[in-house]
Amino acid sequence: VEAEVIRDSMLQISGLLDKTPFGLGTRDSSMNRRSVYFFLKRAALIPEMLLFDWPEHLVGVGHRPTTTIAPQALQFLNGPQTRRYAEGFAQLLSRNPSDQSKIKAAYQMAFSRFPSEEEMNLAQQFIETQGTTNLNDGYEVNQAWIDYCQSLFSLNEFLYVR
Repeated sequence: VEAEVIRDSMLQISGLLDKTPFGLGTRDSSMNRRSVYFFLKRAALIPEMLLFDWPEHLVGVGHRPTTTIAPQALQFLNGPQTRRYAEGFAQLLSRNPSDQSKIKAAYQMAFSRFPSEEEMNLAQQFIETQGTTNLNDGYEVNQAWIDYCQSLFSLNEFLYVR
């Protein structure tokens, strides 16, 4: 999907989306409003958006190219914005009482479906492994859930239309 859809979807799922309509735009890439509210300046484009084929804004574009490049994956793995969205997502999931209900809620929010049995098992293994690793490294237990949410944003199912 397009850069704006990816960003807006992550904001929505993380619970960070500011739905205030109208008003002035901004060049601040950390704003929580929809991507349509970015103020454009040729000399200061937003790198995260350019990675996902943000169109040239000075000319009419009849067809947007679609590319898949390594920096896109790195943005999901290392990008501070993606991490911030994952933290918001994990915060929303923390309202659920059990790990299984959190995993089901995560799939419902990110993919509009429930996870398969295999996906449930893999998710539980991931959470347990990350939780153990994080505790050994001195991090909070919640870090495993943030890592899990960030991994969901990186899945093809989140980024591509079937």
